[in-house]
Amino acid sequence: MKSSLRQVLLGFGLYLGVGIWFAFGQGNGSPVKVTIQDEKQVVTEVVLPIDPTPGINFSPSNLGAQIRTAQNQTLHLSHFPIVFIDGQIGQPGQFGGQFEKVNQPLPMTAGGKPRQGFQSVFKQNDLRITLTAELIPTKPSEKEQKRKMDSVLMRYSVENTGMQPRKFGLKVYMDTYVVSNDGCLFAAPTMPNKILDGVELKDKTLPDYVQLLQQPDLKNPGYVAHLTVNLGTAIEKASRVVLSRHGAGGFNGWEMPAMQSMGDSALAIFFEPKEIKPGGKREFGYAYGKGVAVPAESEGRVEVQLGGSFEPGKTFTVSAMVKDPVGGQALTLELPKGLTLLEGKETQPVPQPLTDLPQSLVLWKCRVLEFGQFALRVRSSTGVTHTKMITIAPTEAGKKDAGN
Repeated sequence: MKSSLRQVLLGFGLYLGVGIWFAFGQGNGSPVKVTIQDEKQVVTEVVLPIDPTPGINFSPSNLGAQIRTAQNQTLHLSHFPIVFIDGQIGQPGQFGGQFEKVNQPLPMTAGGKPRQGFQSVFKQNDLRITLTAELIPTKPSEKEQKRKMDSVLMRYSVENTGMQPRKFGLKVYMDTYVVSNDGCLFAAPTMPNKILDGVELKDKTLPDYVQLLQQPDLKNPGYVAHLTVNLGTAIEKASRVVLSRHGAGGFNGWEMPAMQSMGDSALAIFFEPKEIKPGGKREFGYAYGKGVAVPAESEGRVEVQLGGSFEPGKTFTVSAMVKDPVGGQALTLELPKGLTLLEGKETQPVPQPLTDLPQSLVLWKCRVLEFGQFALRVRSSTGVTHTKMITIAPTEAGKKDAGN
């Protein structure tokens, strides 16, 4: 273990050293001027191994969904959105509006792959609400390499198509029922070793996911459903989750008090009312099913650093630190013309951490062939691409040296 720890610390020290050298290594007398700019990361289709067999069942239900286990067992009794529009509160359609699209099949992915789910569009004056319900893969367990298709992503996109700002909020109400228990209770990683009943989760206590337990026993919970409320930067995270009793606060009001379930539990997911400017949009989302839904950009997160000399003919390093790597994850370095790979395979598997530090290091050694602007990319098999735009130009000192 000590030897493994030294290896990780040595690698991590190299990683830090690379960043420090790059920050301070280009002095006034350097023959080259180097500018490096991080482009916005791109999330594409995840290519980690996936078991395509659906591990959850779902069907449309009035701008919501009915979600059941793979054996068609109940995971909730009711499940529907309540909207806040400029002070009016109710289910879509209760104070006007109409559907433009109802339970239509989802279009294929950009890569031409079919998607399992449906889409509905509801128009309320100048607000256009689009629900996309889609079967998605979840985080693999420690014993499994393949991801399971066992959660349903519920994504609400709200656009203001008018000329005036509109205030919009979303509350999703769920009458919970797990397999055989109408009074199922809850657990959350932010409140470990506790059964939760009548609790409001917000701020520091709001976790990435909430567990719904068939039995109120952490050691023997029976079937465990997961409500994922953190789905990455592209989808707004819920502001709070209230664990309560069915019917608490009514079905058409905004607030819901945290009350003990008394054998009939319920919960509400809140996205607080905020102004949407003309032409603006808000994206809400959560996932519900058997597994924990993990956004591609946060799973096996990669941080890329460059260091070394960027003079033509000299060498530099590309260091990728991977946090919480997932099974089967690999990184691919893509170099444009003008840069060439010297050491390290173009595609490398991400090693599993050697210590309790959930981090792994992947390295490449490269050479600069000429001056110019270059897009260096590191692609992760989790579906995320990191791009660094490198501009290398001679300084006045460099031009003088070249002239001599």
